[in-house]
Amino acid sequence: MTRALLALLLALAPAAAAATDDAVPAEQQGEWVPVTAGCESPTRFRVEERRMTLVNGADRQSWGNIGVTRGFFGPDYQGISFVAMPELDGGEPPFTVFFNADERPGVAKLEIHRPLEGPQNAQVQAIEARAKKLAGRFPGLNLAPLRKCETAKE
Repeated sequence: MTRALLALLLALAPAAAAATDDAVPAEQQGEWVPVTAGCESPTRFRVEERRMTLVNGADRQSWGNIGVTRGFFGPDYQGISFVAMPELDGGEPPFTVFFNADERPGVAKLEIHRPLEGPQNAQVQAIEARAKKLAGRFPGLNLAPLRKCETAKE
Protein backbone atom coordinates (compact mmCIF):
# COMPACT_ATOMS: atom_id res chain seq x y z
CA MET A 1 0.00 0.00 0.00
CA THR A 2 1.32 3.48 -0.75
CA ARG A 3 1.81 6.10 1.93
CA ALA A 4 -0.74 8.33 0.21
CA LEU A 5 -3.32 5.55 0.32
CA LEU A 6 -2.45 4.83 3.93
CA ALA A 7 -2.89 8.50 4.80
CA LEU A 8 -6.25 8.51 3.06
CA LEU A 9 -7.38 5.39 4.92
CA LEU A 10 -6.25 6.89 8.20
CA ALA A 11 -8.08 10.11 7.43
CA LEU A 12 -11.26 8.17 6.74
CA ALA A 13 -11.03 5.99 9.86
CA PRO A 14 -13.41 7.05 12.64
CA ALA A 15 -10.55 7.47 15.11
CA ALA A 16 -8.71 9.79 12.75
CA ALA A 17 -10.98 12.76 13.31
CA ALA A 18 -9.26 13.42 16.63
CA ALA A 19 -5.93 11.87 15.68
CA THR A 20 -3.93 14.91 14.64
CA ASP A 21 -1.20 15.84 17.13
CA ASP A 22 -1.89 12.83 19.31
CA ALA A 23 0.61 11.87 21.96
CA VAL A 24 2.60 8.75 21.15
CA PRO A 25 2.12 6.23 23.98
CA ALA A 26 4.94 6.33 26.54
CA GLU A 27 5.93 2.70 25.92
CA GLN A 28 6.73 3.57 22.29
CA GLN A 29 8.77 6.68 23.07
CA GLY A 30 12.54 6.40 22.87
CA GLU A 31 15.33 5.45 20.48
CA TRP A 32 14.65 2.76 17.88
CA VAL A 33 17.37 1.07 15.82
CA PRO A 34 17.36 -1.73 13.23
CA VAL A 35 17.13 -5.10 14.99
CA THR A 36 20.44 -6.04 13.35
CA ALA A 37 22.22 -2.99 14.84
CA GLY A 38 23.43 -2.14 18.30
CA CYS A 39 22.00 0.73 20.29
CA GLU A 40 25.05 2.81 19.39
CA SER A 41 23.95 2.76 15.73
CA PRO A 42 24.16 6.20 14.09
CA THR A 43 20.99 5.36 12.16
CA ARG A 44 17.96 5.55 14.39
CA PHE A 45 14.35 6.59 14.77
CA ARG A 46 13.65 8.84 17.75
CA VAL A 47 10.10 8.92 19.10
CA GLU A 48 8.95 11.58 21.53
CA GLU A 49 5.48 12.33 22.83
CA ARG A 50 4.65 14.71 19.96
CA ARG A 51 7.69 14.51 17.68
CA MET A 52 9.40 11.92 15.50
CA THR A 53 12.96 12.25 14.20
CA LEU A 54 14.92 10.24 11.64
CA VAL A 55 18.65 10.21 12.43
CA ASN A 56 21.66 9.18 10.39
CA GLY A 57 24.71 10.50 12.22
CA ALA A 58 24.60 14.30 11.95
CA ASP A 59 21.75 14.20 9.41
CA ARG A 60 18.44 14.60 11.23
CA GLN A 61 14.93 15.54 10.28
CA SER A 62 12.01 15.96 12.69
CA TRP A 63 8.25 16.16 12.29
CA GLY A 64 5.32 16.87 14.60
CA ASN A 65 1.53 16.85 14.18
CA ILE A 66 1.39 13.15 14.96
CA GLY A 67 -1.70 11.15 14.16
CA VAL A 68 -2.09 7.87 16.08
CA THR A 69 -4.84 5.35 15.44
CA ARG A 70 -5.63 1.86 16.59
CA GLY A 71 -8.50 1.74 14.07
CA PHE A 72 -6.23 1.76 11.02
CA PHE A 73 -6.74 -1.92 10.28
CA GLY A 74 -10.53 -1.71 10.35
CA PRO A 75 -13.29 -1.76 12.95
CA ASP A 76 -13.06 -5.51 13.60
CA TYR A 77 -9.29 -5.57 14.17
CA GLN A 78 -8.40 -7.07 17.56
CA GLY A 79 -4.59 -7.15 17.35
CA ILE A 80 -1.89 -5.15 19.11
CA SER A 81 -0.47 -3.23 16.13
CA PHE A 82 -1.25 0.43 15.62
CA VAL A 83 -0.19 3.18 13.26
CA ALA A 84 1.25 6.67 13.66
CA MET A 85 2.02 9.27 11.01
CA PRO A 86 3.74 12.64 11.40
CA GLU A 87 2.52 15.79 9.65
CA LEU A 88 -0.85 14.17 9.18
CA ASP A 89 -2.59 17.51 8.72
CA GLY A 90 0.06 18.78 6.30
CA GLY A 91 -0.95 16.73 3.28
CA GLU A 92 1.53 13.97 2.50
CA PRO A 93 2.97 12.33 5.65
CA PRO A 94 6.68 11.58 5.11
CA PHE A 95 6.34 8.06 6.51
CA THR A 96 4.07 5.65 8.33
CA VAL A 97 5.07 3.92 11.57
CA PHE A 98 3.68 0.52 12.46
CA PHE A 99 4.11 -0.08 16.20
CA ASN A 100 3.96 -3.70 17.41
CA ALA A 101 4.46 -4.46 13.72
CA ASP A 102 3.30 -7.82 12.46
CA GLU A 103 1.72 -8.43 15.89
CA ARG A 104 5.18 -8.51 17.51
CA PRO A 105 5.38 -6.49 20.74
CA GLY A 106 8.34 -4.13 20.84
CA VAL A 107 8.87 -4.12 17.06
CA ALA A 108 8.28 -1.09 14.86
CA LYS A 109 8.51 -0.65 11.11
CA LEU A 110 8.75 2.56 9.13
CA GLU A 111 7.39 2.75 5.65
CA ILE A 112 9.22 5.67 4.11
CA HIS A 113 9.30 4.40 0.55
CA ARG A 114 7.77 1.40 -1.15
CA PRO A 115 8.22 1.41 -4.94
CA LEU A 116 4.97 1.79 -6.83
CA GLU A 117 4.18 -0.31 -9.86
CA GLY A 118 2.25 0.73 -12.92
CA PRO A 119 1.67 4.10 -14.57
CA GLN A 120 2.01 7.22 -12.46
CA ASN A 121 0.94 10.80 -13.03
CA ALA A 122 3.27 13.73 -12.31
CA GLN A 123 1.95 14.22 -8.77
CA VAL A 124 2.53 10.57 -7.83
CA GLN A 125 5.99 10.68 -9.43
CA ALA A 126 6.89 13.70 -7.29
CA ILE A 127 5.67 11.97 -4.10
CA GLU A 128 7.59 8.85 -5.08
CA ALA A 129 10.79 10.84 -5.72
CA ARG A 130 10.57 12.61 -2.32
CA ALA A 131 9.98 9.33 -0.50
CA LYS A 132 12.86 7.61 -2.28
CA LYS A 133 15.21 10.49 -1.45
CA LEU A 134 14.18 10.47 2.23
CA ALA A 135 14.66 6.69 2.46
CA GLY A 136 18.13 7.10 0.93
CA ARG A 137 19.10 9.68 3.56
CA PHE A 138 18.20 7.27 6.36
CA PRO A 139 19.39 3.82 5.21
CA GLY A 140 18.39 0.83 7.25
CA LEU A 141 15.16 2.37 8.58
CA ASN A 142 12.83 1.86 5.63
CA LEU A 143 10.70 -1.31 5.85
CA ALA A 144 13.12 -2.90 8.34
CA PRO A 145 12.09 -4.17 11.78
CA LEU A 146 13.26 -1.82 14.51
CA ARG A 147 13.74 -2.43 18.22
CA LYS A 148 13.66 0.07 21.05
CA CYS A 149 16.86 0.61 22.97
CA GLU A 150 16.73 0.72 26.72
CA THR A 151 17.73 4.04 28.20
CA ALA A 152 19.52 4.54 31.47
CA LYS A 153 17.21 5.27 34.38
CA GLU A 154 17.64 8.78 35.71
